[in-house]
Amino acid sequence: MIQLLQKQDFEQAASIVALAYPGMNIQTTEEKIKFVERLTVEQEEQNGINYFGNFNETGELLGIYRLNDFECNVNGKFQRVFGIGMVAVHLLHKKEKIAFQLLSHFHQYARQENVALVSLYPFNPSFYRKMGYGYGPMKYEYKIKPDALIANGDKGLVQFLSPNDEEAIVTLYNDYALQNHGMIKRTWTERRYIKNAATNYVGVVENDELIGALAFTLHPVKDSHFLHQHMVVHEWIWSKPNAYKQLASWLSSQQDQVDRIIFRTNDSSFLYALTNPLNDSNHLIPSLYHEVATAGVGLMYRITNIGLFVHEMNFQNLNRPDEYTRLLLEINDTFLKEQNGLYEFIYNGELWSATKVLDSNERANMKIGIHDLSSWWMGCVSLKDLCKYGEVTINNIDSNLLDGWFMPNTSPICFTSF
Repeated sequence: MIQLLQKQDFEQAASIVALAYPGMNIQTTEEKIKFVERLTVEQEEQNGINYFGNFNETGELLGIYRLNDFECNVNGKFQRVFGIGMVAVHLLHKKEKIAFQLLSHFHQYARQENVALVSLYPFNPSFYRKMGYGYGPMKYEYKIKPDALIANGDKGLVQFLSPNDEEAIVTLYNDYALQNHGMIKRTWTERRYIKNAATNYVGVVENDELIGALAFTLHPVKDSHFLHQHMVVHEWIWSKPNAYKQLASWLSSQQDQVDRIIFRTNDSSFLYALTNPLNDSNHLIPSLYHEVATAGVGLMYRITNIGLFVHEMNFQNLNRPDEYTRLLLEINDTFLKEQNGLYEFIYNGELWSATKVLDSNERANMKIGIHDLSSWWMGCVSLKDLCKYGEVTINNIDSNLLDGWFMPNTSPICFTSF
């Protein structure tokens, strides 16, 4: 039985998480007490966070997950999106389909709440791909020298920010999120980081308005002396290009104290804002490509209600057919079986609609898995490329046309961890 955790369940939950995620360092009694306090606060606050647990007949807790209720920019429009995190299974109950049951509950709860899109950070991407999650955007980790940034802005306008500037930072962040597909509005957890000064913030103020902000921490270089340090940039947002330039110039001026600036971004175009993008690996990729960043896959997306997703998104800001259009899509979703099958897509001159077809002898215009459909509709990969690798088959329709109708023009970016 899966249900919302109560206060009396948090001690069991802490024990499960401690063994499932030893890197969280909650092994001692004191650490477990702190973790129980954290769970209690997160569960009780009106913050979009809820913990669910899988119990057996005797009331023993077998596994848990954390549900995050977000507002996410999906191609220019904020929509309610769920994120699942902290999936943990009791060490004595592995291989008993506990995780399967937790994920099934999560998907059904999303459908019950009319949430058409969910997301997660995978411990193993292939595991969740089998559950219908598609790969999200790539993330690039740059390790650049400070003077690699173009320093043609006025760094004298950069000033330190404090927890008292929380609302200004949140306003700037949410405005930035509104302009960028994939961004999630500032969360309760992230607000707490600002209030607790978990990172250092600098910003640019123009006419009493915050137009740029950057969060960073300084870290000593491993196995080196105490004057040798890197700067990790955790967040960099701006509403005007001159704010970016001013913050870039300020970063560039740190070269006497900072060896490398470590910046992680979904934006592949950041390369073109650098005079020297090389990292510290000294690695050449044949024949002569210099390594500038390491890349990784992380955030994954899954559509949990195809018809609702089409209705809510309506593929706004994209190309439209010139006339009434009808398409048949065969969607393979073996994990969420009520979604598996044939769908009729109709454009009536104004709106798209998607309806499941119970019986048809017609040949589908496309056959696609829910994982690839989710990645495609979130702008992470084009249908043309999926067809190129044989992952999708199409019939009597041009993939370029479908990309223009259904694929966002930009790949998503996301700063939110959960």
